[in-house]
Amino acid sequence: MKKFIIVVTVSLFALMVIAGGAMAAQKVNIRISACNSLTHPQTIGLNVMKQYVEAQTKGNVVIKIFPNSQLGSEEESLAQVQTGSLEMATASIGPVTTFQKKFFVLDIPFLFNSYNEAWMVMDSKVGRGLLDSLEEHGLKGLCFMENGFRHVTSSVKPINTIADFKGLKIRTMQAPMHMANFSALGANPTPVPWSELYLSMQQKIVDGEENPIANMWDLNMYEVQKYVSLTRHIYDGMPLVANLKWFNKLPKEYQEAIMVGAVLGQNYSRFVNAGREDAILAKLTQKGMKINTPSAKAMDEIKKKGQPVVIDKVKKEVGAEYVDKFMKDIKAVKADTLKGLN
Repeated sequence: MKKFIIVVTVSLFALMVIAGGAMAAQKVNIRISACNSLTHPQTIGLNVMKQYVEAQTKGNVVIKIFPNSQLGSEEESLAQVQTGSLEMATASIGPVTTFQKKFFVLDIPFLFNSYNEAWMVMDSKVGRGLLDSLEEHGLKGLCFMENGFRHVTSSVKPINTIADFKGLKIRTMQAPMHMANFSALGANPTPVPWSELYLSMQQKIVDGEENPIANMWDLNMYEVQKYVSLTRHIYDGMPLVANLKWFNKLPKEYQEAIMVGAVLGQNYSRFVNAGREDAILAKLTQKGMKINTPSAKAMDEIKKKGQPVVIDKVKKEVGAEYVDKFMKDIKAVKADTLKGLN
């Protein structure tokens, strides 16, 4: 009897060891859809995340990045993540608002004066709250990969004053708040998907467009545009999202590695983008583009014309109370930079 008990005990222990080993060795493949090239700041950030996660999980989690919209447009990729046919994707704020209207608040123009202000807000409870709100729609918000401040380019004239927007046929994302802003400024906003943007500029379907500086270089806009006007009208972080059910089923140590890796990648993408913008502008100048910065007076007039229109429109979508609290929270975060300096 004693021999039988010993044999059974040893067998059970062996099974436990085997089961534990199997759990530790669980293999996970993650596909991430990205609209930009492999050398864009957000994709470079995704690669930092990939390296960290694969190292932390000893190769048991393998991440493959699909750049240049290989798996579909931003909207299509987000839909695939929501349905569970794709693990992760990044997207600009505009497409994300299709899935969670609360993100409309980030399409209010001129919320931030600098990258530091934008990053503080995105990393505070304000940004985290927005990412967490995606869970209502089956998505796990991990971080904001960097895209940068959006600026205006044109093939016909620079933007020096609000009058220069009048009649300008400008490409926007399929983002209603972007369109409302440019309509208020007197322009003719025309939504065009990212994948069709170059052709639409080449064929003169649009006069200009608006994008972060990194995207101007990524798409060789110097071939089809003449002017870059540094308007900084919207800061555009790119949420990295995962399918919520899939994420929650992962072993806890894998979840932790992914969440830490996402933030490391986010921060790296920010520094890459901020560090290269001047270099890109210099390259664009070499390619023949003319760069200008509208005066502070002109930008103030542009802000006063467009921002109230967009705020009113956002309130109709998500409620005045939510928008008012969002604006109040942003003000509180910004105030922290001056605490104790009175």
